[in-house]
Amino acid sequence: MSITIALMFVGVMAASDGGSQREVVIPSEGASIAATILVPGSSGSAPGVVIVHGSGESDRSNAWTEAWASGLVKRGIAVLHPDKRGCGKSTGDWRKAGFDLLGEDAARAVELLRAQPEVDATNVGVIGFSQGVDVAPVCASRPDAPDFVIAVSGSTVPLLEQVVHEIDLEAARGGEPLSTEALATVTEIHRLALAFALSGSGFDALQEKLERAATSGGALGKAVSGVPRNRDHWLWGWMRAVGDFDPLPFWQKVEGPMLFVYGGKDTQVKAAVSVERLRRAFEGSDKNWSVLELARNGHALVREDVLDFAARWIRDRGAP
Repeated sequence: MSITIALMFVGVMAASDGGSQREVVIPSEGASIAATILVPGSSGSAPGVVIVHGSGESDRSNAWTEAWASGLVKRGIAVLHPDKRGCGKSTGDWRKAGFDLLGEDAARAVELLRAQPEVDATNVGVIGFSQGVDVAPVCASRPDAPDFVIAVSGSTVPLLEQVVHEIDLEAARGGEPLSTEALATVTEIHRLALAFALSGSGFDALQEKLERAATSGGALGKAVSGVPRNRDHWLWGWMRAVGDFDPLPFWQKVEGPMLFVYGGKDTQVKAAVSVERLRRAFEGSDKNWSVLELARNGHALVREDVLDFAARWIRDRGAP
């Protein structure tokens, strides 16, 4: 069914809206995840949601996730807002973590949020942002799955393709769109980079290809500038941990309601490609999935009406 619409407590503080917030630390594999639990002021058991951060460094100071966390709690949803593994007050290292390990962090957070006395333990989900949309279905495909998933501005294509899409969109945004030939070169370079990360071989061939692309100048040179030129760069370890991850098989295992939110002017994710991939995968199934598309919005999407919709969707458990 698809609907498209164009554990350890550290401290407790009162919130200005009559709710409360408390600092917690969540034990996970090889790390301690620091987080804030935000509880709405309304009486009764509230639905709950765990924030799942996107790529790179991200913690509770992230303006995007903070806006969603505060917006949802004002609308009666309890929120667990963590510092990503290795960021803020959390220990561990996201640079060495695959999406399975980050999914474990999210699962432990769901477990803790379900145990809160103010929270409806039968209606606790996760909300992933950007690359957090790769982590969310991993968490949601587990036996101890969250009850729903919200995916905001995240791709559903394999990770290598995600990277190439972002490079292609960034070049177009900068006024230097990549030609078909240049895009093929970018794709090949990233395939070589992944092969080196996984096998430890082929570094010289990769560097030779990189050098030719870099000296060509123009859009192609800029497009490959982020690929490391030294063997000991931390990025190789991260690529080894995540591989060419494909989120779709995990989305196909999700049993609960799924909501996908996209901006039509996203310059990091090709939303139409991701939505079409979901349509093909879910065609003929009884999956409860919805797509909310905002034609004029970009990647870091926050809108009051979207927060209204998301809060109602959570309370209604994804009902049409």
